[in-house]
Amino acid sequence: MSTATVTASSILKSIFPESDWTELTPTDYDEVFQKLKSAGALNGASASFMQQAKIRLGFHQQYKSGAGWTVLRNITLAPGAKLSDTYVLCLISHEIFHLQQSIWMRLSVRGELLAWQYQKQAYRELTGKDIGDHGEAYGGTKEYWDQLALLSADSRNDLIAAQGLMKKVAPDYRSDCLPLFPINKEIGESLKQGKIIDVLGVVWNLITCR
Repeated sequence: MSTATVTASSILKSIFPESDWTELTPTDYDEVFQKLKSAGALNGASASFMQQAKIRLGFHQQYKSGAGWTVLRNITLAPGAKLSDTYVLCLISHEIFHLQQSIWMRLSVRGELLAWQYQKQAYRELTGKDIGDHGEAYGGTKEYWDQLALLSADSRNDLIAAQGLMKKVAPDYRSDCLPLFPINKEIGESLKQGKIIDVLGVVWNLITCR
């Protein structure tokens, strides 16, 4: 197999992980659906959307995260993830929230802040406890989650603060790769101000940041 073929295959798998994942069995899928459905209003709404939108779930190697959304509007989970784990269920709810956003919103700090705020509430519904508290998911980071909950997704300064707080919760998280607002909005604002270099910087950062 040529290097070009291997590279093309790797790119395909990164863009469309469904081409190389282990999809959940109908039984496991129903387990996730039922657990979310019975865990409060937010998770119940996530379960309903998951079913109505026919979102598929599968195991696929993750990069600096525990779960992710795909361009085909499905969700990937880390291999070996336990579907009964409240942390995993809350990640699924988080990704379902993302799938109700536009793709540009998902790829922005604004979209992430809204999803993290949603995840904090969803975790409370699932467990009756606070995410980040000792003994819970992301143990020892509760103060950062509490601060994130108070930030406005409409404020540029708050979004800058959110980038830093997210890194404190998860040091490998790539919040610094994302434009603060959806990239189409950021580009539009920069062009209005004649800041062409800023446009190139935003696009380059989103594409190259690892």
